Amino acid sequence: MNLNFEYYKVFYYVSKYGSLTRAASVLMTSQPAVTRTIHNLENELGCRLFIRSKSGVELTPEGRLFYEYISAACAQIFKGENELAGMISLDNGTICISATETALHCCLFQAVEDFNKQYPNVRFKLLNNSTIDSIQALKAGKIDMAIVSSAPFQAEHPLRVKTLQSYHDILIAGNKFRHLAGQRLSLEALKGLPWISLTSGSITRDFLNHYFRQHGLAFSPDIELATTDMILPAVRHNLGIGFIPAEFAAEDLRCGNVFELTLDETLPERNILLVYDTEYPQSIASKTFQKFLTGQ
Repeated sequence: MNLNFEYYKVFYYVSKYGSLTRAASVLMTSQPAVTRTIHNLENELGCRLFIRSKSGVELTPEGRLFYEYISAACAQIFKGENELAGMISLDNGTICISATETALHCCLFQAVEDFNKQYPNVRFKLLNNSTIDSIQALKAGKIDMAIVSSAPFQAEHPLRVKTLQSYHDILIAGNKFRHLAGQRLSLEALKGLPWISLTSGSITRDFLNHYFRQHGLAFSPDIELATTDMILPAVRHNLGIGFIPAEFAAEDLRCGNVFELTLDETLPERNILLVYDTEYPQSIASKTFQKFLTGQ
């Protein structure tokens, strides 16, 4: 027997209210349509489920037995629908994002804090990955969106990219190099100092390699680190000088733990990008957060 769930749903509401008219109202259909559905269900089951009464309809013994099972099943289905609706809504939603370290510090942490002030019940699952790994996770449908730094990838359909904000790297040094403060310096003049940077193969390292080549210099840092947030303490401990997004160093600059070196050469700005899959079904919470990020 392969009956449409709507048959059971109609049976459930007629049984619950004992009225064809009330069931039709709840189901937003007509009473004749409800009557036909009950007749079809009775024909399929081979027994009568209701008898007419003065107040409406009453269940037969067979109907009462059947209702015990149908009511339990409907209760679970309706509960599942409510749970799912809450999960994808702004009342109880979860948004999964893969973001680069720079995107987290320059954009995402603050955005999540501000968003949760408006929608405190929305939860976030934040993954810290490289741009390449974030895009791969997005293509595989493992995340709702990626928020990454400018990167050499082609956003082919169905991926779409939106620029969220620009940021720039600054060159910082510790107190050991305080004698350089306030001077305008060239990269050439600084090449003899110890440099700190990310390891080869990272997008930031490739960016700096290209930047130095544009000025006729090779970039060979003395200390290579795995993550950007390790550069600041290394500079603070006077192990060398290094480029870092301005947002990373704001507190240390304010406290005087490090200072910014003034360069003759201009370091190009980079962008924080929102990347999402236009064919991937987005929850209400995810769509709302995307609009929040882009100011739409």
